[in-house]
Amino acid sequence: MIRQLPENFIEQDYKEKLSAMQLPRGLDPAKNVPLSIFLRQEIEQFQVVLDIVRKTMTSMVEAIDGTTTMTAELVEAINKVFDARVPTKWQHQGGAEISWLTPSLGGWIKGLTDRHYQLNSWLCKGSRPISFWLTGFYNPQGFLTAAMQEVTRQHSEQKWSLDSVEPKTEVQKEIIGGEDGRIEKTFQVPSEGVCIHGLYLEGAAWSRNEKKLEDQTSKDPFQAFPVIHVTAQSTAAPEGNQRPPAGGRGKPEQHPERTHYSCPIYKYPKRNDKYLITRVWLRPDSAKDDQKKGSDALPVGMKPQANWKLKGVALLCTKE
Repeated sequence: MIRQLPENFIEQDYKEKLSAMQLPRGLDPAKNVPLSIFLRQEIEQFQVVLDIVRKTMTSMVEAIDGTTTMTAELVEAINKVFDARVPTKWQHQGGAEISWLTPSLGGWIKGLTDRHYQLNSWLCKGSRPISFWLTGFYNPQGFLTAAMQEVTRQHSEQKWSLDSVEPKTEVQKEIIGGEDGRIEKTFQVPSEGVCIHGLYLEGAAWSRNEKKLEDQTSKDPFQAFPVIHVTAQSTAAPEGNQRPPAGGRGKPEQHPERTHYSCPIYKYPKRNDKYLITRVWLRPDSAKDDQKKGSDALPVGMKPQANWKLKGVALLCTKE
């Protein structure tokens, strides 16, 4: 059962639990920890939605009993609940989205309980989850930004700044099944950055062994995608006039633009800039395949990255 938290929860219980939470190395609990601030914002937004749902349900019962006036808004909510659809007020307020967009009422309620589970587990278990269900966040872009801020703080001795870092992602082999924040397996958690799961690959298949995109063979358009490790790397020029040694070891790493496909992550299957969360670099082919593939494999002048872009390959947080 989802319990509505008291008004003074943020000032009392929240701070007490955060002070006892285990944090990654290099982060001072006495200072504002970016992901802890994000957690507070998500809980506050969840409380807003939960309060609206409770008030709507209470008013619907009272209106049906005849103890309060039956307004047009309540009639609309009753009709939608009767048809197993989500009342408009639960998803939009003043034209802005306040929750998650799910067509069916059952799917929306499941999203409510799953999001509560992730936030409650994160806050009450005394440690962060080994992987975060990205779909369960109201502001996933803010989550990834907070994660990059933490990595930047962990490299304060190297004088990293948020203006001179960029996201760095690496696909792991582990797959966490289920469309929720429940994790029934354990794996090694990196000391920096965060792991995210719950994404679906559309338009292609993914080879877990070779870590590359492949042509889709299954009839199911969606494939559960493995865990992604998200961290940050510095883009600042090295101090002094030091130059990397030419050739062999120490050669600067090739930019992924030349070898990888910039795969977008969307919050919903409806693809537009409004629901674009971020992009991750996915390898379209192995290095050997790049050398072997010629004009017979792809049209003349087409690079593998363009091939997957034309196929509309993307990662989605939800299938509906």
